[in-house]
Amino acid sequence: MLEPVNLFKEIHPFNNLSEGDLSFLASKVKGEVFRKDEDILKEGDRVEFLYVIVKGSCSVKRGDKLVDVLERGDYFGAYELISGEGSAFTVRALEDCIVYLIPKEVIEFLVKENPEIKDALTKKLVERLAEGYRYFTEGVDDTVAFLSVEELRLNPPLFLSPSVSVQEAAKEMYQRGTSACLIEDKGELAIFTDKDIKRVVAEGHDPREVTLLSVASKPVVTVEAREPVFNAILKMVGNNIKRLPVVKDGKVIGILEDRTIFVQQSKNFVFIATEIESAKDIKTLRSLYHWVQDAVVNLVSSGKEVTVLQKFLSEINDRFIKKSVLMAIEELGEPPSPFLFLVMGSEGRKEQTVKTDIDNGIVYLNEEFRDYFLKLGEIITRNLLEVGFPKCPGGIMASNPEWVRSLRGWKYTLEEWFSKPEAENLLKASIFVDFRGVWGDFKIEKELRSLVNSLSKNYRNFLVAMARKVLEVDPPISFFHRFVLEKSGEHKGEFDIKKGGIFPITQGVRVLALEAGLSETNTIERLHLLKEKIGKEFTDELIEAFKLLQTIRLKSQVKKLKMGLEPDNYVNPNDLTKFERDLLKDAFKVVNRFQELLGVHFRLRL
Repeated sequence: MLEPVNLFKEIHPFNNLSEGDLSFLASKVKGEVFRKDEDILKEGDRVEFLYVIVKGSCSVKRGDKLVDVLERGDYFGAYELISGEGSAFTVRALEDCIVYLIPKEVIEFLVKENPEIKDALTKKLVERLAEGYRYFTEGVDDTVAFLSVEELRLNPPLFLSPSVSVQEAAKEMYQRGTSACLIEDKGELAIFTDKDIKRVVAEGHDPREVTLLSVASKPVVTVEAREPVFNAILKMVGNNIKRLPVVKDGKVIGILEDRTIFVQQSKNFVFIATEIESAKDIKTLRSLYHWVQDAVVNLVSSGKEVTVLQKFLSEINDRFIKKSVLMAIEELGEPPSPFLFLVMGSEGRKEQTVKTDIDNGIVYLNEEFRDYFLKLGEIITRNLLEVGFPKCPGGIMASNPEWVRSLRGWKYTLEEWFSKPEAENLLKASIFVDFRGVWGDFKIEKELRSLVNSLSKNYRNFLVAMARKVLEVDPPISFFHRFVLEKSGEHKGEFDIKKGGIFPITQGVRVLALEAGLSETNTIERLHLLKEKIGKEFTDELIEAFKLLQTIRLKSQVKKLKMGLEPDNYVNPNDLTKFERDLLKDAFKVVNRFQELLGVHFRLRL
């Protein structure tokens, strides 16, 4: 049997104890053997020990429901021991087990000497997952570019009436120490800055006679509080502006100014965005694309937060796409009808990883110009492939006539998919509904979204069929909470983290978002909006589980890239530490619970 000190050195949080405390702990434990099917702890029992499994496995049940399966290195009874509450579970040996029992007074002594131990021992699942997510990003240099906008100093918003004169506004702005004010007129936001004051005077107007509404700028470009700062920088650069109203929960909470941002810490991102926009040929774009891919690999290796990285990659990809569209129009000639170039799937959700293809398509208004848009789709696709984007194996690209349709044609196609939720229709629709416009007439995007929401209400069976797809996939973990691995072939000894973990969350959240009529496409943002439906605590668990699964997948992909292999969705658990494996198991438990929720909600499970 493993010596207590050596075992505790492997178990978090005991591995953070000093050698002296570890020796003290080891001297106080006692080992007991529990036979198969023997109850170690019963629901409601008073807890006098912390139990640590040395050998074997145990089931954890609440009533008749299996909650967990514990193995070597796992412990139980900590929360009850510290809180004084009775056991919330029955723990039973699934096989002959050896268990260390640590007396209550020993834990109390260690907690007193090491207060952080208490927090670690009593953490809820969502806290453990969040801690695990931070584990992957610890030690990261949080440059300004990777902070969220709301973490910076924001100027309090100054709202003035549309009828206020420029002179009155200038006086109010001076007294408040701000260089801008906001105006709301008939539900529309406008902005007035010190630059506008100079313009009024330079044009010879009397500031006392000119109203704010007549000279303020609109529409106003805004930034969400949760967005990374580099998004704000890109918006400032792309729109040639110095200020951005910051919005949270639909309300302006402040104004971000360019001088607040240490641009020198983010110059690489500004540089790449401006270089893409000024590129004159595909060769230049291809060099920039490879630079971005290398940068993403380095940022993943350095531990940058995966959700921020994915948004950064999507923002940059959007610029490559826009440039490819503009080059195609320059080659073919001006479009004879308004149109919109769409991205779908993971790019539509802003959840791209390294070297992944981009699902895309075109929707145009005037049906008589189909030949032009088919040709345009071919040229845009050629440009994207030459830039370096991988070819979509499923052919979901604007070079495929199936994904280039008039608005009327898309309406007919979507109705066909929704009304006949067969396997192929479900697959295509699942990819399409995560669409967002990148270039063109964005009124078309609103009309398409309205159509999708209407179809979702009219064809409940379609949503049920989508939810059923979530239940058809089992997370790669067994009844005894061991990883289920491929037994042969190229991926022997690995499991598909996308199929068994990421897909059930993205697909399940997609179905609930359609049911709720949401326009948002990003999975985490959808979850925030669905919090009332799902429940706050479980929503937080889903978000942390999703981020963890995405992080482990991305790190595995980067490792394979560095080995000269093609990145995929397979993960080898032997490449992970015990802590990482335990976190993954926690994440898969959350996926299981989410599947149960969907099954009950759509009446697919009793």
